Amino acid sequence: MDAPHSIAEIVTRIERAMQRVTQAMHPLSPAQMLEPRLSDGRSVKDVLAHLTWWDQWLLVTLPADQNTRIKPSILPLADQIPPTDHWADEMNAKVHIHNQRRELSVIEAEFAAVRKHLLERVSQMSIDDLYDPDGMAAIICQPVAPLILGIYEHLRNMRTNWSRFVGRSW
Repeated sequence: MDAPHSIAEIVTRIERAMQRVTQAMHPLSPAQMLEPRLSDGRSVKDVLAHLTWWDQWLLVTLPADQNTRIKPSILPLADQIPPTDHWADEMNAKVHIHNQRRELSVIEAEFAAVRKHLLERVSQMSIDDLYDPDGMAAIICQPVAPLILGIYEHLRNMRTNWSRFVGRSW
């Protein structure tokens, strides 16, 4: 897939990827969404919680846009992120445990709300925000483009596993 050339193109890609997720879930009953369907025992609920947490992390990581009314996101388990550069797997495990007792309906509502906020936030960014090392990247101390482009890449790369969840590919 070619690199996007505009924020509008990025937002469209993110929206499409998110729509595929919601469309694939639509025919599933709540009971089916709780069934462990992946080889590691995860369910659709677990994947939604995982995606939501990472999108919340991204919203917290990006500097706030002064021109928006988006409420600041609260990141569960933020105090447990290790002070190292390689903590994703550790946090994925903590997020999984954290969400085990939470209701599916709560996770679905968070997924929808965070998805909306993330799309709003990305749509307010500029291409310079993504690629200028002296701009937003300097503020958050890491490159921005991989974080933003990773949203739809993460969802796109889930296609293989997703077919195991829903019994069909998307």
